[in-house]
Amino acid sequence: MRFSSLKNVSLGLAVVSFVALGAASAQSLVGVTTRLNRTLDSSNATVGQVVTVKLNQSVNAPDGVKLPRGTELIGKVASVKPAQNNGPASVALVFTSARLKDGKAIPVKATLIGAYTASEGSDATYGAQSMAPAPGRVAADDTFDQEPGALKHVALTSAVKNDDSGTFSSTDGNFKLDAGTYLQFGVAPQTGGSGTTNAAE
Repeated sequence: MRFSSLKNVSLGLAVVSFVALGAASAQSLVGVTTRLNRTLDSSNATVGQVVTVKLNQSVNAPDGVKLPRGTELIGKVASVKPAQNNGPASVALVFTSARLKDGKAIPVKATLIGAYTASEGSDATYGAQSMAPAPGRVAADDTFDQEPGALKHVALTSAVKNDDSGTFSSTDGNFKLDAGTYLQFGVAPQTGGSGTTNAAE
């Protein structure tokens, strides 16, 4: 199903933006669907904890760099606030590299703009729209606000211009993002510098 606005698109899409080293504006972004490798739990997440997702399909970036299916996007927990007495909880994430199958890592800046349950096909709740394909392009000044529904009682906020990738939150207690949760990204490699490294986080 096509959405009529980026605000609606934010119900089901997540985008990673890559920018040139030292540049102020984002490059063109290419949409891709990924899945979370391990469960993320706001009750026991820690700052610096590694978070990874795996690409479901290959991405051909505008400058010719290819991220094959199975490439991992590597991130970490940037901040966490576990719930107290069923109060609000939040986890902010920042993705910083794409690890290729040969083990090399490409630096990235990532911006989440949406997410769906691991069993999205049969487990959409509260009238949430079915997951749409990842968008072809996302602008450098876009912001996204996904209300609870696609991820039950979990919301997501993000902005391409921010340093982090996005923040998941709940107003009524801790939450889990199960392994297999769908996150959609828009992808483009960073330019400048050496381009790859031999080690991933």
